[in-house]
Amino acid sequence: MKILIISLASVLIMQWQPAMAASPEAEVKFLAAVRQGFEQQDTNALIALTCWDRVPEKNIAYGQQQLVRDITTMKVADMKLIDPDPGLPDQVWKDKDGVAYCSNLPVIKQLKITFAPGGRFETGSFPVGEKDGKLFLLEPAPVK
Repeated sequence: MKILIISLASVLIMQWQPAMAASPEAEVKFLAAVRQGFEQQDTNALIALTCWDRVPEKNIAYGQQQLVRDITTMKVADMKLIDPDPGLPDQVWKDKDGVAYCSNLPVIKQLKITFAPGGRFETGSFPVGEKDGKLFLLEPAPVK
């Protein structure tokens, strides 16, 4: 019985996912805004494209510092929105204090960035969610 309920819930969730997906226009607009933020090294623009809901204050400051570091030291060669890795939407991890975290909105896409040679990373993949019809980069928040 338990397996039947889980299977039924999975089927229903899969049917609703297309309704939750962002429109192609929203994806194009989001990609253009992120690209412009990186190209112009506009940390405020990228901070505004990030959902900070439920993120603890200390984590907001750290996340913003990482964002500033990344856009001022790394050049983007390519970026695109892709479907999320199957395990990413449900991924939960714990910090050193044992607090469980997950993305602060449901993950509907991943922003895959290929960085120009010579940087610290070759590629990066960042979870993307949707709130009020707008796409956002996601941050970890404590599990409810």
